Formats: sequence, structure tokens, C-alpha cells
Amino acid sequence: MPQIKTELLQEGMVVSRDVKNIDNMLLIPNGCKLTSRQIGILQAWGVHEIEVVSAGAAGDTDQLSRLPPELLAKLTAELRATFWKADDADPVFTELFKLMLRRRANRPGKLRL
Repeated sequence: MPQIKTELLQEGMVVSRDVKNIDNMLLIPNGCKLTSRQIGILQAWGVHEIEVVSAGAAGDTDQLSRLPPELLAKLTAELRATFWKADDADPVFTELFKLMLRRRANRPGKLRL
């Protein structure tokens, strides 16, 4: 079954394997349909990924995966131009960059080639 990052989870997705914390305490049972509260609980416990029945819906939620390559390259170049001496080897910077890129891609009126 596909594993989905918790930040990409959506309400209604179905868990395909029990989700437990590091103390083996059950957080979300197998077969459970996720609610926004449960997604918040997973994030609060530091769970990074869980297995769901189908990842098709999760992959479609990421605006970046649906953009034409030319537009994605343009957005990336515009955003990269705002940074001075960006360190791509820094995992914190990389995650922040991805978040900022997604935020720009989610602005419906701003996406033009």
C-alpha cells in the first residue's frame, strides 16, 4: 500500500495499516476514514507518513504535480531569484522552498507562462 506524508493527507482517506506511536500505542486503527482531527493528532505525535488504501487522491492534491513543466520551471526560477546564497544541501531550506513553491502554485490568478 502507498505511504503518504501526513501533510498531504486529506479527510476521507482510509488507513490501510494501524498507526502507532513509538510506545506502540494505537493512534489510528486500520480501515479508519481520516478526519481533520485525526490528521492533526498524527502530526502532533510526529508521525511523518502512514499507509493508506489508495494514494491516487493524495497525489492529485499537490498542485505542483499538475503543473506543466514549463510553468513549474518558471515558478521555481522566480522563487529562487528571491533568495541570496540559497543552500540546496540544507534540508530545512529545501522544505521551506517546497512549501513556498506550493503556496505560489496555489494562487489561481498568478499562474501564467
